[in-house]
Amino acid sequence: MNNYFQDTISKIYGDDDDFIVIGLTGRTGSGCSTVANILSSQQEEIRHSLFSGHNPKDNNQRKQKVVYNCFKHNWEPFITIQASTVLLLMLSEVSIEESGIFIGRSGDLDPAIAAKTTEILKSIRDESVVIADIESLRKFYTKFLPKKNEELKNVMGGASYVRVFQLIGSNLRNSGSVTSENVVSGKSFSLAERINKIIKQIRKARAEGDKTFIVIDAIRNPFEAIYFQDRYSSFYLMAVSCNDDERKRRLRGLGYTDAQIDILDKEEYGKLDATDQKAYVKQDIKACLQRADLHVSNPDSGNMVSNFNSLADQLLTFVALMVRPGLVTPTPLERCMQIAFTAKLNSGCISRQVGAVVTDKNFSVQSVGWNDTPFGQVPCSLRNRFDLTNGHDQPAYSEYEKLDVKFISSVSKNNEKFAKVKKTGRNISYCFKDEYNHLTGKDNQVHTRSLHAEENAFLQIAKYGARGVENGKLFTTASPCELCSKKAYQLGIKEIYYIDPYPGIAMSHILMGGSLNPKLIIFSGAIGRAFHNLYSPKLSYKDELNALAL
Repeated sequence: MNNYFQDTISKIYGDDDDFIVIGLTGRTGSGCSTVANILSSQQEEIRHSLFSGHNPKDNNQRKQKVVYNCFKHNWEPFITIQASTVLLLMLSEVSIEESGIFIGRSGDLDPAIAAKTTEILKSIRDESVVIADIESLRKFYTKFLPKKNEELKNVMGGASYVRVFQLIGSNLRNSGSVTSENVVSGKSFSLAERINKIIKQIRKARAEGDKTFIVIDAIRNPFEAIYFQDRYSSFYLMAVSCNDDERKRRLRGLGYTDAQIDILDKEEYGKLDATDQKAYVKQDIKACLQRADLHVSNPDSGNMVSNFNSLADQLLTFVALMVRPGLVTPTPLERCMQIAFTAKLNSGCISRQVGAVVTDKNFSVQSVGWNDTPFGQVPCSLRNRFDLTNGHDQPAYSEYEKLDVKFISSVSKNNEKFAKVKKTGRNISYCFKDEYNHLTGKDNQVHTRSLHAEENAFLQIAKYGARGVENGKLFTTASPCELCSKKAYQLGIKEIYYIDPYPGIAMSHILMGGSLNPKLIIFSGAIGRAFHNLYSPKLSYKDELNALAL
């Protein structure tokens, strides 16, 4: 009978068929490759600082000890699939003449460098034969291709390499071909589909009972993230972040000039939306960060001895929870950010949803907010541009919207392009700020109808007479703008945790001014679906232990 319980619990946790896929995302220089290297390392190679002694000083160290024991008994190195090496592999599969012409034209390379590049591509073509066993696949994707990729980077130079591979990625999403810029419908997921084909190849080659842990370095288009999220319940999108000054300092250390960094940032972090075809083919790290459900912070280490210890601790904790959900409980940071993350779904803003939580210094929640219209007004998601122009549901619209002739005329004119969308059954809501700015020819944020999430959370404290929050904490899914930063400063907030950085000078101009500066801290932890997947035990831990002991 004891084998029955052990086998059943093993099946519940998938011990004989463990399958995990982690997709990394983050800006160049944030540390995605470092994370991939740690995850693909052997157990004895990983430098961490998890507590493993007999006398922990607090509950945090007790949690670390639990994680360490799981790591010690269950660690399996991940197989790294680098998106850039997949692009390199696909480039090697086209003819030598075609690849040579493409590289020479797009990289502005002299003939000698172009010739060396062609030699590298030929060596990959010669190596990429049918490989059946898992170890050969691991060496090919984790060792051989990355080595060739690094050779190519050294030959071409960092800036040329990045420019060429950004173009290759865009071409592939445009046309399905790494060398063609032509737009072909239905090819947006070409890179994701090829990576998925490799994942299936690896799963097929493994022996029965083997674990399959895969890390994709890196996902840079949000629609590719959606592709994997829809296909694998065991897929996690992990955002790797660090302070922007640190990131730029790392890039300069790799030989990037400030001008090259600016070009890189515009390519990765530019403003894109779904009405622009480029959004489906270009890199959009901002949108990827917003979709991520795991966040790791990768700050510069204070010295070489402690290098990456903090990063490794975060990764080992996540993997332990993937293998044994509910192994430990969430951190206070995760608990509070998960509330903010959930709260944002209440937002009626049709541009972007943001959530915020204010706590005291002990993480006791004092208020929750999300970006939305003031209480008593109708959120934009429930209004309809055709209702406005037809005179329906009049309480939902302001006197200005109903009486200003120029505004009504502008909305009516824009209604024409939404007539076909109306037939799909969608509510044809509209953003007042966008309509008004279009009418006036200006770009002013002040005309938004919504309160910001942080602002709303602060006002709840005043409205309902909660306790003071001096020396407290603010959790927000997007870092606060200048206006909300001033309010946080005035309330005496000491720590601000955020996921997605908000553009502007809030940190350098507001938060770093004066003598009572709050800390702006990048969030590290699990949120959303990952929060529930990692922290929900599959069965009562007491029952599990008793059953295994029989």
